[in-house]
Amino acid sequence: MKKSALTLLSLLFAFTTFSQIGFKKKKEDIEKFKDTRLVVVLTTDSSYNASIKHAVESYWTFSSGVEFIDDTAMKAYNKPEFSYLFFSKSKGSKIRAKVGSCEEDFNGLLITNGAKFKKKAALEDLVAGAYCSNAIDTFDWLPELTRAVQMLNHYLNQAIESPNDKGISKSAIAQAAPLDKNLLEKKIYVPIRGMKIKGKEGPEEIYGNEVEEMDIDEIYESIVTRKDNLVFFYSKDENGCNKIITSTTGELVYYSSAAIDDCQLSIKDLKELRTKKEKAAKE
Repeated sequence: MKKSALTLLSLLFAFTTFSQIGFKKKKEDIEKFKDTRLVVVLTTDSSYNASIKHAVESYWTFSSGVEFIDDTAMKAYNKPEFSYLFFSKSKGSKIRAKVGSCEEDFNGLLITNGAKFKKKAALEDLVAGAYCSNAIDTFDWLPELTRAVQMLNHYLNQAIESPNDKGISKSAIAQAAPLDKNLLEKKIYVPIRGMKIKGKEGPEEIYGNEVEEMDIDEIYESIVTRKDNLVFFYSKDENGCNKIITSTTGELVYYSSAAIDDCQLSIKDLKELRTKKEKAAKE
């Protein structure tokens, strides 16, 4: 019984680790991806298409060759010199747009290669991904994709500068984040009912800085206008809940994985964030 439990825990750990933002294990794979032309795959959803075009044209700097191609016209781009950026919807997500999916359940933007575009991404083709919220309506695409494209761009630019293979994993980058300690002094915007804080101390006392619950529309506005604050969001898939704090410009500040029903910002999250802030202040 104990052996079975340990095996199950090992499998859960492997899945949780693999479902993070960097999928490649070698830095040379990131370098090879940089040399390809990025095909941004468009859908039948006009709001998605306009938003992804705006986000990529405004904030993508990692590679220079980018093309925007409808998903029905991908045959001509099934060649090794191309890679693909598209949206993968996880099981149970409330997203009406007809987008793609992934063999390893994932909700957000994915980059794949493999010389062929697959609307259901294969594990071996995954390069990187950026989580998005599980409920996205027409007017949510712009802030969600703006944040996600910048997250991908930050990750890839950071990964390619890594001195070794170990540094390209999301766990390594999450531990090092943020590079700018001043980010940790910013106010955190949290969606209404997005916190679970019980006890005598409030979130600001635990974190040591301002934490404010806000309407999601106000948080989205802060992303689009690049306001000087941090934002908390989560993204669920069949492996659990990914809890993330970024700057409004997509720089990773905090990441943790939790059980699928544990998606709220918790005392544990805020304490870990405070420890990170105190450590950064000493360096």
